[in-house]
Amino acid sequence: MKHFNYKKRTLWNGSHLTGIVLLSMGLIICVSSFFIGKETDSFKLYMIVGTILSLGFLSLSTYSGTLIDFDRSRFKEYQSILWFRIGEWQKLPKIEHAELILHSYRSTNTPNGISPTLSREVTIYKCVLLANGTKFLALDFTREKDAVAALEEIKKGLGI
Repeated sequence: MKHFNYKKRTLWNGSHLTGIVLLSMGLIICVSSFFIGKETDSFKLYMIVGTILSLGFLSLSTYSGTLIDFDRSRFKEYQSILWFRIGEWQKLPKIEHAELILHSYRSTNTPNGISPTLSREVTIYKCVLLANGTKFLALDFTREKDAVAALEEIKKGLGI
């Protein structure tokens, strides 16, 4: 069975960053409890650490994506929670063309009076699939190498 799995997730933004912070906090609390001389109820400590670690794993494991099944000519846009993909399979239309498009824009954060206002040039590499003369699906990548590899895999799987 030939599949292409596109995952929309970045470890250093959004909920994944929150998950990394929560996991780090849980580990720091767990390790520091051995070195701090103050007596703490073990049950409370394990409940707090367990809750923080569970929320961290939940946050880290949550992402969205698109799965394309080339053999059965279908696709699924899904949400993954704790590595279970939730979504409905749909029929894949006849893809006529697939191409790589570069999209550049200036990204700025909102000034909040605390952090500096930064701006930078961002380039997104988009794998665009065209069906019936219109855009059917666009997959965004931050690295050109990943976008080219994905485009080649999709073209090979679709036979175009």
